[in-house]
Amino acid sequence: MSSELETALLALIRRLASIAIGDAELIAELRRLAQQFLKLTEPPAVEEPGPAEQAVEAAAAQELPAEPVFSELPPPRHEPLPTAPGIEVPIGWVRRLGVSDADLQRIENRCRLKAEGARWAATRERRLGEGADYALEIEPADRDIIARAKALEDCFLWMNHPSGPTPHDLSLWEDVAGCFDAVALVLSLLRQLVGDVEKNRGLFEQTLDLVAESQSALRMAVDAVGGRPDSDQDKVFNWLRRTAAEQQIFVRRFMRLDDPADPANWHGLQERIGAVDAQIEGLRKQEKQRANMLGKGKYHARRIVEGQGSEEDWKKVLAAVESLVNDGMPPSNSVLRDMLAPLVDDMPDALETPPGFQRVLAEIDRFLATQAAPSAEVSREISAEVQEVAGLLENKVVVLIGGERRPHAHEAFKSAFKLKEMVWISTREHESVDQFESYVARADVAAVLLAIRWSSHSYGEVRDYCLKHGKLFVRLPGGYNPNQVAHQILLQTGGSGA
Repeated sequence: MSSELETALLALIRRLASIAIGDAELIAELRRLAQQFLKLTEPPAVEEPGPAEQAVEAAAAQELPAEPVFSELPPPRHEPLPTAPGIEVPIGWVRRLGVSDADLQRIENRCRLKAEGARWAATRERRLGEGADYALEIEPADRDIIARAKALEDCFLWMNHPSGPTPHDLSLWEDVAGCFDAVALVLSLLRQLVGDVEKNRGLFEQTLDLVAESQSALRMAVDAVGGRPDSDQDKVFNWLRRTAAEQQIFVRRFMRLDDPADPANWHGLQERIGAVDAQIEGLRKQEKQRANMLGKGKYHARRIVEGQGSEEDWKKVLAAVESLVNDGMPPSNSVLRDMLAPLVDDMPDALETPPGFQRVLAEIDRFLATQAAPSAEVSREISAEVQEVAGLLENKVVVLIGGERRPHAHEAFKSAFKLKEMVWISTREHESVDQFESYVARADVAAVLLAIRWSSHSYGEVRDYCLKHGKLFVRLPGGYNPNQVAHQILLQTGGSGA
């Protein structure tokens, strides 16, 4: 085979290889074709640079001997695809090592500069065509973009290289620039989401779709101007493919060469990226407002725990919790629970609790019912009212209706009032009150307490049962603190607490 034919075939193979990036089947066919050519040729043991590479080096030496318009090509950080002996792998046809989340910032920075480089390529060509003064209008801008490229790691401004493409339609460079900007914008979004995917998984999946479209549009824009596949576009594609597999997310579009994005649609693409960015910013503001409101609630709750609280502090706590729940915070949120659990049994009876706060109380009640008694209970001073009620109820049976049965609260209540038995009946919404009468009617029951804060039932029916069977009926508007309970019993029965 003649050297001219071999050179032509190698050039053709390189071109096919550049097209084949990402297409495993086409790559395999090319490798089989290469094996057949190997049988017909005997390449030298050490191959000299091909004609295309020699032309690039010659052009660079003639055009910019002292200061090239690109930073030096980085040392390869990838492993080449296995090749047959004597067949050279074209520049850019590589299987790159994994691109990590930490690389996104560097890729974003390079894409922003490459967008400027694409715009400068069009402007430079246009000004030269108009007869601009090279020393005054062209060279200073060349040097500026050179310096900025050198400041970035692995930044190759191929669009400003002497061997770069020169499309007949210079407006195509604007598509290249717009697509580079789109990639940079969507990578900026990713960096805000990738640290905690589950926190905003819906937005993360939406952003991955935009990443796919952006990198595909960029690839097509580069191809339209006659450029070779861009290394940063390739890195973004590989990062996306790996991340989608790891997160088990199916990216529906723009992941194959036969499903390309339209590079001319970069305006609309950037607008959609901006819309997602606005959503993220809205969530960030919401989180900041939540943090401020939660901090306010914690401050007043701490004052109450430390014994410095007033009714005004309680109102501030209730208002903060209500605002947080209405803003979307789940009533079962552990932060709310930890803030309120030490307080709920000491809440003033006269306080009216709004709906959101009531839902939080119900969740706290359910949680406390599952907890074992604290290893070191905070000792409470037993009031004179507790001692007085204990004298009335000693060795008697009391029925408590409402909320979830808390084992340690049950035992503390029974011990404080020296009861023979404490019957705690948990309640559920829409549950019939008929079941309560059998407990009220027991001969050994001395009193029935209705915890209205924890009960969804009207106390009127329970009171009627007590009147019918001659049992003491007491409404408990507060918590289970024995001091509060004793005060309400004496207040409602005309005892010394009245």
